[in-house]
Amino acid sequence: MDSRPRALEAAGGPSQAADAAARANGRRRGDRALPAPPLPLGPLRAGGPSGGPGISFILAEDPDLGQGLPPDQHRAATALFRAEVVSVNRPRWQPPKYDPTITYGLLVLDGLMGRRVRIGKAVATELLGPGDILRPWDEPTLLEMIPPELDWRVFRPTRLAVLDERITTLIGRRHELVINFSGRLLRRARSIAYLTAISHLNRVEDRLIATLWHIASSWGRVGPEGVNVPFRLTHEVLGEILGAQRPSVTIAVQRLQHRQQVKRTPSGGYLLIGDPGDWNGWPGSDSAAS
Repeated sequence: MDSRPRALEAAGGPSQAADAAARANGRRRGDRALPAPPLPLGPLRAGGPSGGPGISFILAEDPDLGQGLPPDQHRAATALFRAEVVSVNRPRWQPPKYDPTITYGLLVLDGLMGRRVRIGKAVATELLGPGDILRPWDEPTLLEMIPPELDWRVFRPTRLAVLDERITTLIGRRHELVINFSGRLLRRARSIAYLTAISHLNRVEDRLIATLWHIASSWGRVGPEGVNVPFRLTHEVLGEILGAQRPSVTIAVQRLQHRQQVKRTPSGGYLLIGDPGDWNGWPGSDSAAS
């Protein structure tokens, strides 16, 4: 049974849509400021955060998306934000097709994927993990742009929540949700800009350690010996992320291990030792050399 509020089901027409958007921001056109309309209250259904096979209560799995909501509205949103889940287990992935005009995107609940872009012989990979939102049907089609070749890799089994028309409409009901969900898209843009700056460092070992700390800042796990990056990433994939050839990455890993800045874990991940804030003083770094 569809859990959409009646007010959302009844919406229609450009004027009504504009009024609904304005009310979500606490204001109605030509009227004084009004509080954002509340979400209908309701209990979280049984089945836990995952909601059972193929279903996820996404705010239960990713509570930060409900940050800033009043407690009663957070409880309502947790019950309402029930999404279809797409599970991806194969090494390569072909994104499903959804209407881009009404679908907000796909939210990564867990796992790790790579968006691989090839232009000529150059290849770059963007990592996507828990909390990221992607719109794989929204690829650039600018005129006079060298067309890239795109494909998707799956490095760990991944679950994606479909932010469909119903959820997209609910997001627009509260300004807190609009800010939180759009912030995830902005986070990806900032991450790409950061990694672009890293790719301009001269030494490959500097690019590698900075990239690993960047990955750890999103998905690392703090332990007694350091911060664990729990993903098994080949030297080829790391090279595509930081802009280096595989043999250069292998040498960089060996140098970082020799300096005791990085250790390999039994599961194939990376244990980062030290504090990234001390990077300026690390021996051999670009900053220390200057």
